[in-house]
Amino acid sequence: MKRILTPTTLAAVAIAAQAAGTSLTQTDFAFTGVNGNTTVGGWSFVSFVDIAAGTTIYFTDTNVLQTTPAAGVFSTTAETFWSWTAAADVSAGTSVALRGTGVSGQYTAKSGAAGGAANGTVANLNGGVSNISSGGDILYAFQAASYATNYQPSAITFLGAISNRGTYTTSDNPMAATGLSGIQLREYKVGADATRYTQFTAQVTTNDAPFASMAELKTALASNANWTTIAASNTTPIVSDVLAVAAVPEPESYALMLAGLAVVGGMARRRLQR
Repeated sequence: MKRILTPTTLAAVAIAAQAAGTSLTQTDFAFTGVNGNTTVGGWSFVSFVDIAAGTTIYFTDTNVLQTTPAAGVFSTTAETFWSWTAAADVSAGTSVALRGTGVSGQYTAKSGAAGGAANGTVANLNGGVSNISSGGDILYAFQAASYATNYQPSAITFLGAISNRGTYTTSDNPMAATGLSGIQLREYKVGADATRYTQFTAQVTTNDAPFASMAELKTALASNANWTTIAASNTTPIVSDVLAVAAVPEPESYALMLAGLAVVGGMARRRLQR
């Protein structure tokens, strides 16, 4: 029996794939800000690839151990675990902000331009009330199949870390434990002072001009001169804004699109031959 893959069928396949969410790799993600204020703080991040609705990213300020015991990669002295699940697609280069609700440990999410529009749900998964400490802390972003506290290395993909620790010990070094480096690891400790706030300067206020390309954005994120960092506790809001807009797909996007079309075309030819 011959079956022809119609546009309707292909669209259904694409929707089904999207519903499963987007699996990110370590170089697809970067934090763009954090405010450790107890109740009005929050953090923001950007993905360098499109994020499909239904995608979940987990966050925690629990220490990651360099040597993984049977209990998993995280310290058994668990702090707070959160999840963000996108309610709508997020285009590559769009910042997502998780912002404090006024209740310690609780956040709401926005994404997009001019401060963002509500997008997705933020769940406090273990009832913790901790926020990013001014005394030195690390916030991790990661993906996994589901929430747990005893992840083994094969069950978790670390995406990024943002840290205001002055130094690391053998039990909480994010580079050694996760392999994160470059713009995936943001360190913002200011001397010996407590440091509560840092944000990519291009999104400190809304309606900032976007970058011309993803490459330009990544270069800017790597420069400390492009960050605003405040030592004292403050109520400066974490802002969500569009950071990079690629009007024309980048070469990587073309390559993926052509590869996908080739696969679909090959499947259609085989079915016709049968």
